[in-house]
Amino acid sequence: MTIKDEHKTIAARFSAAASTYHASATIQRSVAERLGAMLVGDEAFDRILEIGCGTGLLTAHLCRLFPRARIDALDMAGGMVAQCRARLADASGLHCHVADLNKFCTDGLYPLIVSSSALHWMDPMAEVMETLAGMLTGQGRLVFALMVGGTLAELQAARRRAAPHKLPARRLPTVLAVRAALTQAGLCIEEEREESRRQAYVSARDLLRQLHEQGLTGGPLARSGRLLNRTDLRRLTLDYDRRYREGDGVYASYEVAYFRARKA
Repeated sequence: MTIKDEHKTIAARFSAAASTYHASATIQRSVAERLGAMLVGDEAFDRILEIGCGTGLLTAHLCRLFPRARIDALDMAGGMVAQCRARLADASGLHCHVADLNKFCTDGLYPLIVSSSALHWMDPMAEVMETLAGMLTGQGRLVFALMVGGTLAELQAARRRAAPHKLPARRLPTVLAVRAALTQAGLCIEEEREESRRQAYVSARDLLRQLHEQGLTGGPLARSGRLLNRTDLRRLTLDYDRRYREGDGVYASYEVAYFRARKA
């Protein structure tokens, strides 16, 4: 599958999940809140670019923190953009765009670019960072959070045991890879944090349902060349429920990395 085809698949799956994403995205909401807190006290930026706005979890914080800024919020999934636009219809400075980062045409550079729980879908990471660096003003800032290796480690392990011949086509980036990509793009890292989170679910089926409602079951991070069948899924859920119990349910791990970088 080409990168173009990957983008279409991811965009289609997120669009299909647009009506259920906002209520189901518990981890993503928490990450957006923490990322928004990292921006409190920053200078009054007049132009902001957000990559992967989704239904507007981070966008809402941007509109509140920078009410006088022009905010360009991008997402490849039209359904997600429609939700974001509707939820923040009263934000006069917000401009939502259904666009791929590499095809977005802007009339100027940005002093601030942000992204929450989206950049891990983009590959290769080095090219993504070079593109973003090229859209920053001199001394412009890039502030973002993304999921890194170790996220949903329990699910990946259960999948390997249940269907070892049907593993995802691609893995999440490592913190080292993100750090190297930033440096290669000429960006100086000012702040870096890593956070481990554990989320409770009623069962493995409940976990899979919520991932589906968030649109996370599409694209190379979730799919291989062959779909999991009913037998595979039954093996996976039974394995997960047995190995990763916590209290009356099960748990899943999320590894989140936060970065603040400045154009050198």
